[in-house]
Amino acid sequence: MEVAVIGSGLMGSGIAACISAGGPHHVHMFDTSSEALKTGVENAINQREFLRENHVPPTAVPGEIYAAESIESAVKNADFVFEAVLEDTGVKQSVFKQIENACKKEHFVMCTNTSSLSVTEIASKLDKPGRLLAAHFIGPAYLVPLVEVCPGQKTDGDAVEKVEKFLKSCGKKPAVMNKEIDGFVCARLQAALYRECLHLVKLGVASPETIDSVVYNGFGRRFNTIGPFQQNDFAGLDLVEDTHARFFPQLGKDTHDDRSERLVAEGRLGVKNGKGNYDWSDADIKRIGGARDAELLRRLKFDFDNDDNN
Repeated sequence: MEVAVIGSGLMGSGIAACISAGGPHHVHMFDTSSEALKTGVENAINQREFLRENHVPPTAVPGEIYAAESIESAVKNADFVFEAVLEDTGVKQSVFKQIENACKKEHFVMCTNTSSLSVTEIASKLDKPGRLLAAHFIGPAYLVPLVEVCPGQKTDGDAVEKVEKFLKSCGKKPAVMNKEIDGFVCARLQAALYRECLHLVKLGVASPETIDSVVYNGFGRRFNTIGPFQQNDFAGLDLVEDTHARFFPQLGKDTHDDRSERLVAEGRLGVKNGKGNYDWSDADIKRIGGARDAELLRRLKFDFDNDDNN
C-alpha cells in the first residue's frame, strides 16, 4: 500500500512507525517545517526499528518511510492518507482540500487524527466528503493498539470498512464509532475520570499523589485486561446497582476544569516544561515514561503472542 502521513510531530511519527512496521507499505511523510520533517522521519524509523527488534508484529515484513518534498508528492499515489496536524478546524480543512486535489487514486481514503473536532465540519469544504473519516490514534501511537474510527455524517461506508481492515492488517485494534460525538469514547472516559479526581481534591478527600496511586495500583491494573462493563459483570450487577445508587448523586458535576486553567496561567504546562501538577526532573520523566512504555510493549507482545490482535 501507498500511505501518506501529513504532520511529523509525536503523533505523525508514531502513526508512520506502526504502519511501516505492520507491513510492506511505502509511507511518505510531509510537514511544512523541513526541520520537523527530518526529525519526524528519524523518530518514525527509530520507532519502527524498535518494534522490529521486539518482533511486533511478529511476522510482518516492514515497509519504508520517506520524507516527501511537498504535500502533493506525498499523497499523489496514496491509498490512505493520515493527517496529524494542528488541532484547528480551519487548518485541517485547508490541508484536506490540498490532499483531495492532489490524490490520483480513484478510491483513496483520508483520515484525520482529531478527537475533539467535528469530522463532518472538517469534511464540509471537500468535494468528496465521503472519503474522510477520523482515525484517532492514542499516544504513544506506535505502542498503543487502539485506533478510534469515527465517520462523519457523509462518510461512505466502504471508506470505514477499508480503514478498519487496513488498520487490522497493521496490527492495530480499531474501534468503530456508531456516530460522532466530541471526544469520541477514549477522551471522554479519561475526562470523566479526571473530573472526579478534581472533585475529590476539592473536597479534601485525597491529594493528587494519592489519587494517582489509587489508579495505577488499583483498578487501573484491571483495565489492562477487562473493561468497565465486563468488570461490573464480574462484580455482580446487584452489588453494582446498590453501590451506585448510594454515591452516583455525590459525583462531581463540574463543567469547567479550573485546576488546569490555573496551572496553565501559572506557566505550568506539564512535562514539556518540567512543571504541571507535579515538578518534573529529566530523571523522573525518563523513569516514569520508560516504565509506561515498557509495560505498553509487554502487553503489546502478549497480545500478538496470544493471537489476540483481531
